Amino acid sequence: MKKRLLVLGMLLCLAVTGKMLFWQEKTQVASVYFVDQDIQRLIPVDYAVPAKKPEKAARLVLRELSEGRRNNPKIMRLFPDVKNGLTVKVKNQTAYVNLSREFVEKHSPIRQHELLTVYSIVNSLTSIDGIVNVKFTIDGKEEKNFKGFIDMREAFIPDYFM
Repeated sequence: MKKRLLVLGMLLCLAVTGKMLFWQEKTQVASVYFVDQDIQRLIPVDYAVPAKKPEKAARLVLRELSEGRRNNPKIMRLFPDVKNGLTVKVKNQTAYVNLSREFVEKHSPIRQHELLTVYSIVNSLTSIDGIVNVKFTIDGKEEKNFKGFIDMREAFIPDYFM
């Protein structure tokens, strides 16, 4: 009787383990572009995201950008500390990023900061399979500019020279 229970228990463990391995979500490596400590350029950092769900991957990447890498002295965080300041939807290979009005108002007004913030988002999201370009809205509305320097009405493609 004890042998049967032991064998049954082992078979159950194998079945559960096999099912977990079978259902494990496949991942891809996305590059998350952070601003360097001198606020001059973007630095890519590899980050594992779900491979088959670009919208889920995009949310994870934006969360990573928002939180920054506080333990890395080579990275500067430009994003204002605003809860729910960024949201994203993905449709037809375009990531639609909505910035909250509070995010925009609390963001630095310096041109270089605006450029680096926009392209850290664009370069990071377009490194995800299934996302080719990025469009921005502010509080759900298309606006001419973010802080006054970049025309936000068109879709953005990555710029890896930032």
